[in-house]
Amino acid sequence: MAELWQQELQRAIGSVDRLAGYAFLGTDAQLVENKFRTLVPEYYLNLIDKSDPEDPIAKMAFPEVKELLSGSTALRDPIGDLSRQVAPRLTHRYPDRALLHVTNLCPMYCRFCFRKNLMNEKEEELYVGDFQPAANYLSAHPAVRELIFSGGDPWMLGDHKLSELVDLFLKSAPQLEILRFHTRMPVTLPARITDGLISAISRMGKKTIVVTHFNHPREISEVAKRGISKLANAGITVLNQSVLLKGVNDRTEILQDLFRGLGSIGVLPYYLHHCDLVSGAEHFRTSITAGQALWRSLRGTIPGYLLPEYVLEIPGAIGKVPVAEPYVKALGGGVYSLEHHGTKVEYRDPV
Repeated sequence: MAELWQQELQRAIGSVDRLAGYAFLGTDAQLVENKFRTLVPEYYLNLIDKSDPEDPIAKMAFPEVKELLSGSTALRDPIGDLSRQVAPRLTHRYPDRALLHVTNLCPMYCRFCFRKNLMNEKEEELYVGDFQPAANYLSAHPAVRELIFSGGDPWMLGDHKLSELVDLFLKSAPQLEILRFHTRMPVTLPARITDGLISAISRMGKKTIVVTHFNHPREISEVAKRGISKLANAGITVLNQSVLLKGVNDRTEILQDLFRGLGSIGVLPYYLHHCDLVSGAEHFRTSITAGQALWRSLRGTIPGYLLPEYVLEIPGAIGKVPVAEPYVKALGGGVYSLEHHGTKVEYRDPV
C-alpha cells in the first residue's frame, strides 16, 4: 500500500486545467505548460489565498506567461552543472564535495527553479545513466568528503531505493563523512518525513545534513514544523537556503519573519541566494542594488546567527560569492563585475 506522501503525490494537480477560482491564474497560463511542467500537491495549494491575485505562495507554484519571456542574459544552465559533470549524474565543482543528480522529479515544480530547463528537456543530460560510474569516481578521489544528494528532489525516491543509493556510495567511497540532502519536500510535501525516510538517509558514524528551502513565512505551517521536529529529534542538522524573489519575499519584514520563524523551529538560515540567471525565471530577479539594500536592512534587526549570507552564483560554473565588495563591483548602468579567485565575469541586472 502506498504511503501517505505517495498518495498525496498521486492526487497532486498536474495542470491548470484542474484549477478553478484562483485569482492569480491568468488565462494564458496553459501556454507555459507546453514548456515547463506543472505539479502542485494539495497540501501546498492549501497555503494559497485563492482570492489574492498577488499571492506570493501562488507565484512560486503556478505557471504564468512571463516564464516564456527570457532576457538576453538568461541561461539554460545558469550554475554550470553540465560543464563540471565528471561522471553520469555527478558534478564536481569544489575540491571536498560533489553533487549527485538523483532524479529530475519533484513533488512541485517551482517556477523560479534554476534547473527548470534541464529538468524539463527530453535530453535530461544530468539525469541519465547508472550511478556506479559516479561511485567509482568518488572512490578514486578521496579528497571528496561530502556528497550532496540533489535533483529534482532526491526524496522522490522511495525509502528502499534511497537507502540502497546511500549504501552504494558509502561502500565505494568510505572516506565520505557527510551526507547532505537538498530537498524542498519539508516545504511542499512534509508528509514525506517519516521514520522510514530518516532510516534511509542516516548512517552510524556519518553526519547527515538536510538543506531545505523555505522562501516565505507562510510556508512554515504546523505540518512543516512537525516534520522539521522529527528530523531534529533524529539528530539531523537542518539548514535552509532561500532565494530572493521579486514579488514573493523582497521586503524586509517578510524576510525577518521568515528567518525568525525558521530559528524558532531549530532551522538555521544558511544562504540567501540572489535569483540565478535562469531562462524562464527572469521576472523573479531583483537588481543587485535592491538586494544589497534589503540585506543591509536586516542587519541588527535579527540575531546574527539567523542572518544568512547573501550570495550570487557566478555564471559559468565558477562558484558563488557574497553580494558585496570586493566580490561584486558596480560598473554603472546595472552592470557589475563579479570576481572569484582571480576570475572576473560581467553580470547584468534584469531589464
